[in-house]
Amino acid sequence: MKLSTLFVCILVTCVVGLAGQAVADLNSLRGAHAVPETNAAPELMKFIKDKENVARTFEEQPPVVPHENEKYAINLKENKCLDCHMKQEGKDEAKSVEMSESHFIDRNGNKLDRPAGSRHFCTQCHVPQVDLPPLVGTNFQAAK
Repeated sequence: MKLSTLFVCILVTCVVGLAGQAVADLNSLRGAHAVPETNAAPELMKFIKDKENVARTFEEQPPVVPHENEKYAINLKENKCLDCHMKQEGKDEAKSVEMSESHFIDRNGNKLDRPAGSRHFCTQCHVPQVDLPPLVGTNFQAAK
């Protein structure tokens, strides 16, 4: 009997406490600022023309991608980048800037005839470059 009475008291206390929270004034962490219903669409990005390579700004920098690649399929089964950046069978050169020899060496130093698995996901290192002003001011100077 005592255990059930204790249980009922705890349950009533919890219900009363939760009911009190429901009617209490709730204040947003934002204060009086309301959340806007809609935001303006972001401005479309203009990619740098990919007729020539974009200059690198520091040693060992992976080349930036001068075109859009958001819709390229890069997964375990396919890699759209390889269509242009790898030599095709029977051709002397790739359609675009060819991948460097370092992409054909595995982590044990073995030379491969296909890009190493560690180099398969191009966008880990190579990022698209858009023609926009910097988001924040900087005094960075490119390598000479």
